[in-house]
Amino acid sequence: MQELSRKEREKINRRNEILQAARKVFASKDYASATIDDIATEAELSKGTIYLYFDSKADLFLSTFEMGMEQLISIMLDSISTNIDDPIAGIKDLIKRQLIFCEENIDLFKIMSSEAAKLDLHCEMAKTGNFHKRIIDTMVQSIKILANYIESGIKIGVFRDISPIDAAFTLRSIVQGFAFKWVMEPEQGKLSDKAEFISTLFLDGLRK
Repeated sequence: MQELSRKEREKINRRNEILQAARKVFASKDYASATIDDIATEAELSKGTIYLYFDSKADLFLSTFEMGMEQLISIMLDSISTNIDDPIAGIKDLIKRQLIFCEENIDLFKIMSSEAAKLDLHCEMAKTGNFHKRIIDTMVQSIKILANYIESGIKIGVFRDISPIDAAFTLRSIVQGFAFKWVMEPEQGKLSDKAEFISTLFLDGLRK
């Protein structure tokens, strides 16, 4: 792999800085109320600099969402590769690490829980016409990765012969449900403490 030049690294770092600032702004304000000016102020950059990296507020929001999904997929792949021959341990590790990620990135999950479902109703987002493609594609990718892992467990006789896709959707829905509930009520304790309960609930229905 060719090493990135200093200029390319600086560009990537600047883009990530803008996304981190956008996360804070979108989490503290709803999408309609947040402005590029707010994000520029948070990032300590000019408004013009923001537009060098992102076409619009909608593009910036979608990129923020995509970044979070990519980080979750990275966690998933790492858990799977570490436990490639032990799907049960891999599922447990995956659940635990995703819940910890949510705790450490509560601003991102606030955005996901409060805005994602309604975002394509906004006029600006409707104009982009790519909400479903950019977001749904990353979600489908994560489901396929998990389904393939579950299928490997079925093949070696660890899991029952059920639909891997259905099982993957079920696990994703359970984890997402607990994560969104915790985002709304974080004072109820650590989200990661729910990992054992979720693992037992899911794996008891999956194991032979």
